[in-house]
Amino acid sequence: MKIKLITISIILILCLPCICVSETTEIVSEGIYNMGDGETPIIAEGKALEQAKRVAIEQAGTYVKSYSKMKNFQIAEDEVQVLASGIMEVTVLDKKRTVAEDAIKFWVKIKALVYPDRMEVMAERIRDHGLAEDYSKMKDAYEKSQKEIEELKKQLAATKDDANRKQIVAKITEQEKTFTVGQRFDEGMRLVMTNNMDEAIATFTKAIAADPNDIKAYTQRAILYAKKMQIDRAIADFSKVIEIKPDDARGYAGRGITYSRMGRHKQAIADLTRALELRPEAPPFVLARVYISVNYCVCGRGDDPFSPYFFPSLWRNAPLSFCQNKGGLPSQFGGRYNPDHLHGDHDTRPRARAHVRTAWL
Repeated sequence: MKIKLITISIILILCLPCICVSETTEIVSEGIYNMGDGETPIIAEGKALEQAKRVAIEQAGTYVKSYSKMKNFQIAEDEVQVLASGIMEVTVLDKKRTVAEDAIKFWVKIKALVYPDRMEVMAERIRDHGLAEDYSKMKDAYEKSQKEIEELKKQLAATKDDANRKQIVAKITEQEKTFTVGQRFDEGMRLVMTNNMDEAIATFTKAIAADPNDIKAYTQRAILYAKKMQIDRAIADFSKVIEIKPDDARGYAGRGITYSRMGRHKQAIADLTRALELRPEAPPFVLARVYISVNYCVCGRGDDPFSPYFFPSLWRNAPLSFCQNKGGLPSQFGGRYNPDHLHGDHDTRPRARAHVRTAWL
């Protein structure tokens, strides 16, 4: 009897950390923003809310790391914060503004509920859409914008010349527009993670209307169009990305993979080759290029000299970082794959082609 009790006790002790990490967790955080001359109250309040969210995301990141370790699934460091953002539901508990001598202080208090059980599904969506990279860019842009606004506020306080003041206020207004676009993209990103595709498309469309040069919004909308089989719209958005930024590798990769779904393999290979020229270290671009080439050659549509069908060593000699299974296909592409199987009974090309379609990273 004593042995049974000891065994049960040990099991309970071992399971406690799992229970704690798996359960919904509540985080309460606060944010403060001092509004100066030239700024608008609605944006200032939004920035106080953004600060409170960032504090909560930092704390939620610890749960992300603990849960991923407990469940033994891999998550990259740059995916932690965007995943933490996705598994949170935020409610504003209180907010107020107080007047100081030279500014109006905005204060916001929020409650964030963290749902770790959503993590694995959301992690796949983050990888499919390349959201970690976009989130990092958005975060960097916000921090850069905040530094520029603080400098502009100092310049505004130091000058008495009306013409100079108008110019500085105009610059502050532009920075506020950038913040608004960023907020819309953040909302769209959360909708993607919760698989609300139509709402996400509408949100990215609003972001594009506010900033017609927002390549992040065009890219994410293109991916969503492709998933909904609105191929022409997806091609148009990826082409717009390339028009705005001719050296954007993701634009070429996305358009290339979308071309492959239309059977336009030559254009697909050309775009993916260009993507690799711009970003040769990107494994998903390499793999998409390889598999589309295989499909192109094996189906009798052409003779691509770079295809592993003719040069299997292209795959076998690839760096191990290209795949999680040596000589096989990384998990995001759907399992194992070897070009030698093309002539045997284990041809996994159909599965490879299916998963290439979501290789948007």
